[in-house]
Amino acid sequence: MVGPTRISPRPTSKARWSRVLACGLLAGVVWIILGSIVTALLGSTFAALPNNRLGHPTPGFICLNAVIDLLEGISIMWLYAVLRPLYGAGGRTAVIAALAWWIIISLGDATWCSFGLFPPRTVIPLMIGTLPALMLAALAGAKMYRD
Repeated sequence: MVGPTRISPRPTSKARWSRVLACGLLAGVVWIILGSIVTALLGSTFAALPNNRLGHPTPGFICLNAVIDLLEGISIMWLYAVLRPLYGAGGRTAVIAALAWWIIISLGDATWCSFGLFPPRTVIPLMIGTLPALMLAALAGAKMYRD
């Protein structure tokens, strides 16, 4: 009788946290710039919703969202670092990481829409527009990432 075949785990390299942080901040800055452009181009109906701070942002609102966007850049680079051993270094892996992150945040947006807090017609254009912006941000960070 032949026993079960053992599959050894694929060797992985550890994420270099200093690189994840530095490249994530770069990706975050690119995301802030591109996300602002996407919001300006596609977010007018969303900004016009009642009680929406996007229409009249305060300095605190802007700072909080900049910090959140930087954390998103770091999160994308963490995903990139984790996926590198599986898919290899480079643009393809950066795009996969950005797509994974976009799916995660888009599910959150869809949840808020399902609660009736935002009409889908105001959120869907932003969801679509953020995908290429996130991909470009991830590509920028990945270009600088080295083991």
